[in-house]
Amino acid sequence: MDLPAYSSLTAFLAHRAALREMAAPSAAQRELLQWMDGLLSLLAERDRAGLESADLRHRERAQRALLRLLRERGVVTG
Repeated sequence: MDLPAYSSLTAFLAHRAALREMAAPSAAQRELLQWMDGLLSLLAERDRAGLESADLRHRERAQRALLRLLRERGVVTG
């Protein structure tokens, strides 16, 4: 599987959301979503929960943690 690189955290999260909403994803799309979810599983529990939080402060903290993780792995280049 070719792993994509994203220009921003927003692009990564939008792609993940699109994959999650697909009614009938291909095997490659399912594999990509599993890879993305695997990356998210590396976050602390509070940060995983914070990504979906209505509280802006919590969501921003979680997004900073995710961005750091994705940059370290070369997934986000911008």
